[in-house]
Amino acid sequence: MSQIDLPFEVGRTIEARSFELGFRGAWFRCKITKIFNKGRALFYDLEYLDFTEEGIHTTKVFQKRLAENENILMVRPIRPRQSHENEEGCGGEEEEEEEVVVVHGLWKVGDLVDWWKDDCYWSGTVLEVREEVETVKIELVPEPYGEGKSYDAMFKDLVPSLEWSLEDGWIVPFSKVGEKRQCAKLMKLPNEAEETREEEKQRPTKKLAVEEEEKLRPTKKLVGDEDLALNIMESESIEAAVMDLEEQIVRIEWIKEMLLLNSDNSTWIYEDYPPPSS
Repeated sequence: MSQIDLPFEVGRTIEARSFELGFRGAWFRCKITKIFNKGRALFYDLEYLDFTEEGIHTTKVFQKRLAENENILMVRPIRPRQSHENEEGCGGEEEEEEEVVVVHGLWKVGDLVDWWKDDCYWSGTVLEVREEVETVKIELVPEPYGEGKSYDAMFKDLVPSLEWSLEDGWIVPFSKVGEKRQCAKLMKLPNEAEETREEEKQRPTKKLAVEEEEKLRPTKKLVGDEDLALNIMESESIEAAVMDLEEQIVRIEWIKEMLLLNSDNSTWIYEDYPPPSS
């Protein structure tokens, strides 16, 4: 399979799986630094973001386990943002942009989870839930695809296991025990980053509109008021007097512009005299 079939490019942050002894089945956050082919095989040079001392690591993108015929994809996008059903913004909005994984309440026996431990994700199955201390016992994926063994894990370090493929994108696998259950669901919600970028795009336009409004305020006041309201009438402070002076300067400038604009049709002549010397 060639690179054109995968949505990854140099510089992108992804997750990469390892089959090295001691790390089998673990997913690491990486940045792609190089994409190349050797024969018919596709390779990525990866920089491990949480293990910078490891240097650049070359990964074969499609691998087979011993005595297996199936090609296994060793990379995937960064997992979607996580939310919970009781949080705001988890309803079904019409404008769908960002994919979010929404967790259903507490973990249950049989749930497939990823455990954040030692700066990487380990996939496993929940064997036991201890709500009173907010911990579970999980069994990691068995050999040859994982390290196996059982461990205690905190609720806060668990996220739902997800599977990704080029054809189907992200999916939530079903529980392996009891009822056909999924511990989470994937939803589309408005993309906050996109909304922020759109607001930033509109900000210069809004700023110009505000500036135009500020310019028109003295005009509106002159046209609409029979008497000019002065700040000094409400307060005898120096600040009020300064504000009145500034407003008068703005009005004079506006009158000056009006005289200059209509000078062709008027007998008035505007001359800008220098201030008298003291």
